[in-house]
Amino acid sequence: MYLKNILLLLLCAALVIGCADINDRPVGDIILPDTLDLVIISTTDTHGWIMPWDYYADQPNEGFGFVKAATIIDSIRSEHEFTILVDGGDWFQGSPLVEYFATVDTTLPHPFLQAVDYMEYDAVVLGNHEFDFSVDLLNKRIDETKTPIIGANMYRHGTDTPYFTPYVITSFGDLNIGILGLNTPGTAVWNRPRVEGRIVFIDGVEAATRFVPEVIEEGADVVITIAHTGLEGGSSYAVVEIGDENYGRALGETVEGIDHLILGHHHRLIENKIITGPDGRDVGVIMAGGRASHVGVSTLTLTVDEESNRWNIIGQTTTLLPVHDAEPHPELTALIADAHERVREHVNQPVAQTPVRWSAERGRAEDTPIIDLIQHVQKKATGAQLSAAAAFDTRIEFGPGDIALRHVAQLYPFENTLFLMEVNGKQVREYLEYTSQYYLQPDNGQQARVNPNWPGYNFDMLAGVEYTIDLRKPVGERVVTLTFEGAPVSDNDVFTMAVNSYRAVGGGGFEMLADAKVLKEIDYSVRGMILDYLREKGEIAPEDVFRKNWRMIPEM
Repeated sequence: MYLKNILLLLLCAALVIGCADINDRPVGDIILPDTLDLVIISTTDTHGWIMPWDYYADQPNEGFGFVKAATIIDSIRSEHEFTILVDGGDWFQGSPLVEYFATVDTTLPHPFLQAVDYMEYDAVVLGNHEFDFSVDLLNKRIDETKTPIIGANMYRHGTDTPYFTPYVITSFGDLNIGILGLNTPGTAVWNRPRVEGRIVFIDGVEAATRFVPEVIEEGADVVITIAHTGLEGGSSYAVVEIGDENYGRALGETVEGIDHLILGHHHRLIENKIITGPDGRDVGVIMAGGRASHVGVSTLTLTVDEESNRWNIIGQTTTLLPVHDAEPHPELTALIADAHERVREHVNQPVAQTPVRWSAERGRAEDTPIIDLIQHVQKKATGAQLSAAAAFDTRIEFGPGDIALRHVAQLYPFENTLFLMEVNGKQVREYLEYTSQYYLQPDNGQQARVNPNWPGYNFDMLAGVEYTIDLRKPVGERVVTLTFEGAPVSDNDVFTMAVNSYRAVGGGGFEMLADAKVLKEIDYSVRGMILDYLREKGEIAPEDVFRKNWRMIPEM
């Protein structure tokens, strides 16, 4: 009730401002006032969090969930006549719920697309994770929805023809709103094996420079750009021929004609943000977090210029509404209920047994059996001498007892495949120096601190070599010991190393791998390999996979 009252106060205040001094004008079947509020409602990066449920822990999580966002969306719509509803991408991957309908059963309706169809979204943008499975599967799912799925900076290979619908225009009487969709070009890096030769990912600013004038020529009075990209921050990869990963600010500041920016990808909360467009006009910016944690509300106040009879924006405000206290939307919850229970049953099935507890709690601080499980499987699958792996989620634990499929999904939540590469000793040392940037140097000889600008998934640990990292030293001098089978590693020593596809194709900016020779690509997910290994074993103990081979100074 408290959340609803806050919503009503906010929305009614905006409505009063938008309706002051109105002269109604009939246009077709709709009577438009001379001044009105256009309310753009946005979600982004839902990653399959449709129900308020943590499938990894098999328990409720009230802080997230599309069905809770839907209740807020309905409330906003009930208070405003002129609303647009859009999503900023990354809806195909990220939770067992949606991944089930991409890997286990692709014949049943996709729950996210069911949800956006039910909520009557005006447009949904393609994010990088929409390409995690295959282009053919993505196309199949797009064909099954009535909601426009858009993206302007993805071209058919060898052409300048957009692979997907680049934009849509929706109208209220004579007020036309253009909605342009953009993706991050990093998709071409992270999903190269799936998109190479089929789709070319164009720089987002370049594509907007092409299509924004086209949207205006088609009659758009207002241009909303939904870009699956961060506001700023450069790129997490070092592939120079690919456009910037995060180009939101450049988009707003350099492309004339954009009125409002809805961003995603970074999972951050951005509200009350205005940047200045190239023509000096205000461009509002909003980003609604991730996993349906918030609903974005952008209010554009429009008025008709008496001389030109054109719509002008005279004000923009943005706010984010958390879903935590919202009730799940009853009809939408019922629509998704069968899929929810089907997936719960699926992910709770046991795949193996273990006599002890495994935990990733200290997986980034010390060598642990749970990360060595990944390393062991990767070496076994490729025959590699070395293996690289990260602790994606330090909250995971399982045992004693059943190891369920949901545990493995949490241990390895991404759809990465596996590469076998040839590296030399110099590259191995550079790899370790680079990844050690996850930690900052200790202050006054105290415990090292985690670098807030270095994602945990970019802190790789190696198996197959023995090494010591001294965090008291500057990056470049931290690897103080490095041996292979007891002998010091020289720069010219040659090794085979198993790395996941994200890392092998440039993800994370590991430039030392740029010239590494690819010996083999295995087009099968690492998670699938781990599941196969556990099912074959039946019962597993830490000593089956654990080989303590690295440490840090000072100990964490």
